[in-house]
Order: sequence, then structure tokens, then C-alpha cells
Amino acid sequence: MPLDKLYYEKFICIFEEKIELIFANKMINISKECNFRNRGFFKLSYKYVPYNYKIVIENEFRTFDIKIYDSEGASNVLNRIEQYNGGLEEKNIVQSILLLKKVLEKNNFNFYFYVDDKLYRKNGECTKRVKDLKELFNG
Repeated sequence: MPLDKLYYEKFICIFEEKIELIFANKMINISKECNFRNRGFFKLSYKYVPYNYKIVIENEFRTFDIKIYDSEGASNVLNRIEQYNGGLEEKNIVQSILLLKKVLEKNNFNFYFYVDDKLYRKNGECTKRVKDLKELFNG
């Protein structure tokens, strides 16, 4: 299986088509960045309209991550909220996008951000400093 430009463009098209199909007008494409010679890197950015979240899908070494950012730049990784297989395959892409939709619609997850080298957690209820980093492994 050659890992050339066409290989990665195929998966970018799958992401774009499935996001449009699953989210319809709730997800707007913001940008696309590609540098396939750099370990197959590509980055797709979207705006999730209902909550004004930025969704970033980033691939490297045939493994993708999905990050969720709020309007203030606090973030979380989908795989920290719900587990999925990030291997660059169509079935994994579809499953992760469906999972992303479920997580975004529930909208009951934490966001994390740093201030003065201190980690904070925020959600709909409050903002608190994270003192035990083990929390990051549980959502």
C-alpha cells in the first residue's frame, strides 16, 4: 500500500464526506492543511455551530486525533472523553465521527486549559484547578 498523496487525499475526502453527511449544516469547514511528506500530516478544522466549538482532526503516521476547543481556547481530546480507534481506516473514521456527534450533542464533558503553568478544568458547572493529573485519563 503506497503512502503517497492520493492515499492521504482519499482519507481526507472520507472525513469531509462523512462529516457533511452526519452533521449536515451543524458543522462548517474552516480550513484544511496538508503536508503529506511530513509523516502523512494533515489537519482539518471545523466549527460546530450549535456551541461554537472548533473541531480539529489531525493525522500523522496514519493515526488521527480529534480535538474539541471551546470559544476561549480550552480543549479536550475526543479519545479522552470516549475511546475510539484512531487508525486511518474508513470504518474508524465513520465510528469516530458518529461518536463525536454523540459527545457534542450530550455536551457534558470537561475542557482543560493552562494559566500560569497550572492546569484548570471547566464545564457547565464551574472552573477548578486540576491538582491530580490522573483526572485527565478519566474525561
